[in-house]
Amino acid sequence: MKKLGFLITMLVITSLPAWSQGAKSIRITEVMTDNRTNLVDEYGQHKPWVELSNSSFTTYNVRGMFLTTDRRVLDKKMSPEARRQLMCPLPNNEPRTTLGSKKSIVIFDSSFWYLDGENGQHWKAKNSSNSGPFHLNLILQEKMPNWIALYDGNAVDLIDSVSVPVLAADESFELSKDFKTWEKAIAGSVTPGYLPQNTGLSKAQQLKKSDPYGIGIAVLSMGIVFACLALLFIVFWFFGAYMKHKQRIARATEKHATLLYKTGKKTIEVTQGLSHKTNVILKDGLETKGIDKEIYMAVISLALQEYLEDVHDVESGIITIKPKQTRWNAPKFNNNNNNVKI
Repeated sequence: MKKLGFLITMLVITSLPAWSQGAKSIRITEVMTDNRTNLVDEYGQHKPWVELSNSSFTTYNVRGMFLTTDRRVLDKKMSPEARRQLMCPLPNNEPRTTLGSKKSIVIFDSSFWYLDGENGQHWKAKNSSNSGPFHLNLILQEKMPNWIALYDGNAVDLIDSVSVPVLAADESFELSKDFKTWEKAIAGSVTPGYLPQNTGLSKAQQLKKSDPYGIGIAVLSMGIVFACLALLFIVFWFFGAYMKHKQRIARATEKHATLLYKTGKKTIEVTQGLSHKTNVILKDGLETKGIDKEIYMAVISLALQEYLEDVHDVESGIITIKPKQTRWNAPKFNNNNNNVKI
């Protein structure tokens, strides 16, 4: 179970950057604050709208994200709960929030402005009664600059934001096709939902057009393969080092336990022997040197038994010496050598 938990933890850690990159691929791509004759919502009304698009080649679900036009959320000291009160969450139980590659959705502003007070001195925003899942109380103001921000579901991470200048009727502020620059789109040329893939080319044709020799896709593929191999190497290296460390600890523990057992056994044997000798000396005196009388009697009896039964070795009394060659037989060690002068 510990091994499985370790592997799951490593997989989760390595997949976190991919999740973060998926959220960062969602962009605010177009905004219209004064909709007179442009898009019509499901209630037949012209409402200000914001377009969200998936700029990556993977699918991502934007449910639970937040849109807001209140700059107070930029205060980093503000708690997530307080920040959520100033934001509008995207619907959770809506299949259209799953954006495929280069796909987009349009979010309508369901709020409207009215004069408050007896003489109508103050303008206030109110949420419309006709509102669907993609109608949020964003409070986009006509003929005034607006700021719009997209936050992740934790209400902490800022995914994207844009400062919208004053726009004329049916004029939008849109992101360029390369997702780098913003520009105004005059009435009649507003294209909500338009992204670079709407050129009549398939994904394979677009890839071939952008990378005719396949160098980019080859480098990307090899990079992914080597990155995965490197990740596997790191995971299994750490896992192997961990297992070796456990085995080393187990062997050291076993060796220490064996040493303790042998030492304890030897100590007990020595202690028992000393105790027995002490008891014998106390009982029979120092002359016995701690040896039992029974042992003396047994030794004497065994010797007598061997003598009476003539089982002891019989020696002939003859000593036989066999010659053996050694270095001392060499001429230089021989005293009878004529070359040696005394």
